[in-house]
Amino acid sequence: MPMYFHEGIRKFGEPQNLSQSYVDKSRHKGLAQFPFLLWRALRSLPKKFPDEMAKPSRSLGTRPLRYSLRQRMLESAESFCSQPLSATIVSSRHEIARLAPLVGSLVLEPAMLNPRFFLASISKRKWRPCVCVVSQGERIAGLLYFKEALVAGIRTRVALGDDSLGSMVVADPAERESVIRSALKALRKRMLAVRLLIPPDRVALLRGVEESAAFGIYRAKRHAHLELRRTYDEFLTSLGSRTRRNFRNYRRKSELAGHEFVPELAFSDFCAAAGRLFPNATYAEIEPDLKKCLAMVEAMPSRITVGLRKNDGEWISLAGGWRLGDRAILNMQLNNRTRIRESISLVLRSYLIEMLIKQGCRELVFWAGSSAPLSGYSTSPELFIAYIDGGSFLWKLFRLACGKVSTIAPTAFGEWLHWIVPAK
Repeated sequence: MPMYFHEGIRKFGEPQNLSQSYVDKSRHKGLAQFPFLLWRALRSLPKKFPDEMAKPSRSLGTRPLRYSLRQRMLESAESFCSQPLSATIVSSRHEIARLAPLVGSLVLEPAMLNPRFFLASISKRKWRPCVCVVSQGERIAGLLYFKEALVAGIRTRVALGDDSLGSMVVADPAERESVIRSALKALRKRMLAVRLLIPPDRVALLRGVEESAAFGIYRAKRHAHLELRRTYDEFLTSLGSRTRRNFRNYRRKSELAGHEFVPELAFSDFCAAAGRLFPNATYAEIEPDLKKCLAMVEAMPSRITVGLRKNDGEWISLAGGWRLGDRAILNMQLNNRTRIRESISLVLRSYLIEMLIKQGCRELVFWAGSSAPLSGYSTSPELFIAYIDGGSFLWKLFRLACGKVSTIAPTAFGEWLHWIVPAK
């Protein structure tokens, strides 16, 4: 070793036509590197051996080399597992869409956890889609979907995560808790406030947050869940006498008028029919909301596209949604407002419920609630909304002002304000 080392010094440090001072400096530089080279050689040796038989002999055999590689692999794995979780926030729609293969590797059937569905459910006017990507080294541990509120296109730094239907967290069940905690930690650093709509079993994950932030948790309602029976007759029996009579009478009148129930429409035909019916629909809001609902239906593999039309082919009622196992979710329904007296909404729902029962569905979920009369037979599972606020003085002042305004604000604006301050 000394011979090769000095030869290296002489070869590198004593080229021709160089001054003696330069040669001395180069020799000194080469000698200074010797401890570093020796340290690297010693570090490559295995640190521990399980028994005497595994210790390397003086001869260069293959057994010590194999053991050294295995030991280094184990040490590398232990070092990887000990790495802390880190979170990165992605807000570009293009980048979020590219996360689809990753979600497919974490979840067998993504369904509502698919980035495509998440993006479709976000109104561009009101919200900014964001995903918190939690990783451990180069491995992605999971994702957390949330959205940031916008006011006139301006970011408010108020984040909302909705887990009312289990579509907020993408992670292995064993790592779900750590993914939520890591993502929440990152959100609190980037946002002024965080709002989480969660089921009761998620509340325990927020322990410790109240120690370092203004924290409050309140009961909330989101969707209406209607339990279906084994047969349609059993479902009618479970209703009140007046509701049951309306189901039968209005459906009979619709059949006598020549109205036809269509159990499945091609999605392109469904969109075209919705576009024609929308201007005359009851409670029609704005067209971007219709496009959002259609995009949500399109993003799901098992779609529900049903309708009721007159004998001349004109559509008078449409309903759309999707199926998840034995659960059906209805996120849109359009009804011709000139047919209110015929209760075409109730007629279409009676056909839909009968069809779903025959297909094996045991629950029908009305997105964001249901109208009468089925609202009286629907339940709202227990949910909580967690209010996590930062310590900024300006944010506290803004939140106080929102609390004052929410009591006199219009209904639509008041609903947005309830994400800032709890509803009283």
